[in-house]
Amino acid sequence: MERLTTNKSVSDMSMVELAHNSCYVDSEGNARYRDYEMEMDARDFARNLMVTLTKDELPVDDTEFDEEILDNLTIDPFSDVRGLIAVFYRNMWAMADLREKLKRDEDAEEQGLLLRLPCKVGDTVWVVTSPFNVFDDIEYDENMKDEVYEAFISSVTFYECGEQYRIYAKATNHFIGAYFRKCDFGKTVFLTKEEAEAKLKEMEGANGSGWLLGRTCCESRWNI
Repeated sequence: MERLTTNKSVSDMSMVELAHNSCYVDSEGNARYRDYEMEMDARDFARNLMVTLTKDELPVDDTEFDEEILDNLTIDPFSDVRGLIAVFYRNMWAMADLREKLKRDEDAEEQGLLLRLPCKVGDTVWVVTSPFNVFDDIEYDENMKDEVYEAFISSVTFYECGEQYRIYAKATNHFIGAYFRKCDFGKTVFLTKEEAEAKLKEMEGANGSGWLLGRTCCESRWNI
């Protein structure tokens, strides 16, 4: 995915890049606004708007300024410009905060430090597996066909070689007999029941039956 934040100087930004990076947070935690012609503190931007549009002044003290802006947010922005300025200032610092959060994530992703997981601990998943892997006291039958079982993610463990998902069947709270990795999602582990049932039907059409889930698609690469 193309990143939206940038570390370029304003003069080197395109119009679209500037739109996504016009508001930012400085080293002291203050929201700021910038474009090709100006750069200033977001509070000062709002103060200048107030003087220009109403001839009134917002407080110079930042604490008093924040209190007045909070009060002005209760004013209808369609009938009083003070309410409009308050909304505009609120959106500026919100954009600045969101830009910094997104920038941290995009920087981490470029450095290979951001891991995107298909699901989280506690999520429901559907696993295509044999009943033998789901029930404790079932007698093993080599002709046993795979079925779709509702399950949940018990834990996600991270190793040097990758992440590992521990999955339990909801019907029995029984550990399903394999550790799963991200590459198993879409093959034996699914985020919706419909996808799992479609995969089972595909398996049965290909072999006349499913296959027992004895190991994950990446098992041969584990070296923990």
